Amino acid sequence: MQSISQFHSRRYSPENDAEKAEEFHLALMRHHYRLWSELKGEKYDPAYWDRILIEEKEGARWREELGDRAEDENAYIQVYTAPGSDVPIGILFLDIRRDHLTFRNEGYINEIYLSPEYQGQGLSRQILMDGEAWFAEKGISSRQVFVTANNLAAVRLYERLGYQVIDYRMAKKADTDSRE
Repeated sequence: MQSISQFHSRRYSPENDAEKAEEFHLALMRHHYRLWSELKGEKYDPAYWDRILIEEKEGARWREELGDRAEDENAYIQVYTAPGSDVPIGILFLDIRRDHLTFRNEGYINEIYLSPEYQGQGLSRQILMDGEAWFAEKGISSRQVFVTANNLAAVRLYERLGYQVIDYRMAKKADTDSRE
């Protein structure tokens, strides 16, 4: 694990950061597939999920979305680098959009990713505090994030920042014993 006390942030550049942002996004998706598999009582098959990510062109879709939103005043896409380096170690993607239930503009944490070697040092909290400051600058006090229930480090982090559960996503585990 690398240790740094602080890091630098800069605006996302599609020309310079798309490849690393795609790498981060796909790593995050794989992590969530593992967590979702655990919750649903399914065997996690990394080769299957790698194939799905390729078939669904998830990396290209993500690059396109970030590229489309890079200059959007209602989107905040920041890249985080270690001191003395311009190599990305993390990314944050926030946006402001109209909530489909409340019909008000609300802040959304779409993605936060920090390279594994930098996790566990309080850097995710610093990244989120950066995002919180951006929401405050934009006058957005209501914010949301979707977090997987067994991603306990993320759940604790959001709770410490004042987030609370307001919805539950429920899934029925696959019944491997039933026969039709």
